[in-house]
Amino acid sequence: KRRTPSLRGVPKQGGAVVYGNMKMHITQTVPNELWEWMVLSGWRNVPVSKDRRVYSELPISTLEKLIDVPAPERSSLHARLLRAAQATQTS
Repeated sequence: KRRTPSLRGVPKQGGAVVYGNMKMHITQTVPNELWEWMVLSGWRNVPVSKDRRVYSELPISTLEKLIDVPAPERSSLHARLLRAAQATQTS
């Protein structure tokens, strides 16, 4: 059986995280509280340094928006950002 990859620590600036088939580059320091929320939402560190999987790249502004939004509104913003990214994939 395959196991879920380890969560590791907060991703470093310059790294990337994935959510399903979407990839987001880390352009600034991710607060611990936000990273904990992201992990519970399904985000993971890219598991290998030379990942050959094909991902859709999220806009650079995605992380900034998640950092700036108040915590109670984060889930609804997250859903809107993912829907918008999926809509651009299919068009």
